[in-house]
Amino acid sequence: MPEEWTLGAVGGDRKAGYLRVDDEKMPRLQVKWSRGRIDLERKRKEYVKRLTKRGRKATGLEVTTEARVVSRRAKPKKEIVGYAWRGPQCGMGVLWNCETCERAVIAQVSWTPEEEGHEIARAVLESLEDHGVGGWDTWGIDGLAFLAPEEYRLEGWRRMTRYLEVRLEQGGASLKVARWGMVPMVLDGRSVREWYEAENERRREVEWSGEEETVRGHEGMRAWGRRRRLAGGLRKAAARTVRRQTMDLFEAYAWHCPESNRLYLVESVHGRGGEITKGVVDSIQCHEEE
Repeated sequence: MPEEWTLGAVGGDRKAGYLRVDDEKMPRLQVKWSRGRIDLERKRKEYVKRLTKRGRKATGLEVTTEARVVSRRAKPKKEIVGYAWRGPQCGMGVLWNCETCERAVIAQVSWTPEEEGHEIARAVLESLEDHGVGGWDTWGIDGLAFLAPEEYRLEGWRRMTRYLEVRLEQGGASLKVARWGMVPMVLDGRSVREWYEAENERRREVEWSGEEETVRGHEGMRAWGRRRRLAGGLRKAAARTVRRQTMDLFEAYAWHCPESNRLYLVESVHGRGGEITKGVVDSIQCHEEE
């Protein structure tokens, strides 16, 4: 989607949810998803009615269900219908049932009459995916995007002016991906390893060692170690309440990308298979390739 579009609202989970993306003018993209099939024709009629009337008043929008929104070739294994409207506001949308993941999706893109929004809308809607590929899902926010195994679920996220963080978990395993802007202020003349060591010197839940390493072609570092074991009564209490596979291997990669002037961090706790951590790192495009 266009770079100036940014997250406006998001809620829900894998079963059902809602996403809205805005720019300084208006809401640009709205997406709803849910598990299970929906009656596409009935839902489309509902949306057309909402677009043409608000209560008893007409909105002045002309709606067509004959518009070519996205090609069926771009969305295989989907039962799909579309609609478009024009007037004081313009836009187009799609509704589909996916045979692969059994999700229903409703999505639409809006623009002003002065804009030529058709091609952008088609590009955005055709890029929309409702399930991962090859056992990996895509996660992302504000340009920070990465792949993670499909069994991982969202544990939490943070979005600040110069900082983004996404945390995932699966059983006892956890994954954290973070990005900083304004890197000179963050590093303050230190190497990536020196910065990481200073930030984590008082860390108590893991014991770790680190070394400098080139990551994604940039100056970086790698850390490895183990989660600290709980002592005495705490360990016994945890054993009674947590019945899952022990996950205590710790691994982290951090690197500075001068091209984007950003600092990246990937940390994981897992039982085995450190290739997952490296797979996440390798999936991050930290700067535009020529």
